[in-house]
Amino acid sequence: MFWRQAYLRGEKFGERAAGFERPLFVLAHHDDEIPTAGLLQLLAERARVVWTTNSDGLYFESDLDPASYGELRKQEGLRSVALAGVEAGRTACLGFSEVEIYRRLSRLHSGAESVAAARPFFQQLRDAIREQVLEFRPDAVFTLAWQGGHPEHDLVHFFTSLAIADLVASGHPRPEFFHLPAYEYTILVAMRFHPLYRGERIRLRLGPRQLDCKLRMIAAYPSQVRLFNDFRKVFRYLVTPLGTISGGARSVEQFLAVEEFGPVPSIDYRRPPHLFDYFTYMFDDFEGVPVTFSRSLRPLVSDFLEQPG
Repeated sequence: MFWRQAYLRGEKFGERAAGFERPLFVLAHHDDEIPTAGLLQLLAERARVVWTTNSDGLYFESDLDPASYGELRKQEGLRSVALAGVEAGRTACLGFSEVEIYRRLSRLHSGAESVAAARPFFQQLRDAIREQVLEFRPDAVFTLAWQGGHPEHDLVHFFTSLAIADLVASGHPRPEFFHLPAYEYTILVAMRFHPLYRGERIRLRLGPRQLDCKLRMIAAYPSQVRLFNDFRKVFRYLVTPLGTISGGARSVEQFLAVEEFGPVPSIDYRRPPHLFDYFTYMFDDFEGVPVTFSRSLRPLVSDFLEQPG
């Protein structure tokens, strides 16, 4: 089966990763490092971690304003990666507001704002990611998968791919480029590529110490307790019965002890990640206005592909 080959690739990857001198993680949110926390531990001594947003998107679930909630999330992120072995001096937060990103994406969907009007804002995000890549000059880049689960994940992936193209155009050797699955279909497919994914899969098995560190990294995010509890519920009702039948993971801990990622395949970024738009960014909205691929992201992607800036 495919996962046997994926584990073999994982063993070979572990050997190859020892040769990475400047691995770069470009993430959207503080806690995006959690699904592949074992991978981060493997590369931590040489890695740089960049979060592109201040992670203020769920401020309304707290009694804090967006800016204060963002500061809380930033501190949680620093504690999380420090547990993996990444010092604060090897991290950066570009500080873009999730609230503002969602506002712009919803206005694109509704037609309240044109791509031309939205372009300067998203150009800043594209330029900030580009600056990080050109400055660090990585030999391996890890970013979120082009997966259709979260619009900011896909935006960060897309802008990172453009930044890598700029790095190569500057004369630097092309870094290896990997993407890290988070979730899609809400969280029904979590931390894995979907079953029909055709790209190459790499799977790592975490040892007890790596898994313990990963669990402590999760605990570094008290603001996200509800999300992690939701994942446990989904796992209990869906994944555990399937795992019992198939011989797979029977507990959340067993599931978290396996990490999946892979090299970025050739992607047509104008095409939606899912056949039907409904399954892309399911239930995502800003103040009741949907955020979709067809009317929010694709117009932006097409504009940046036609006018790279």
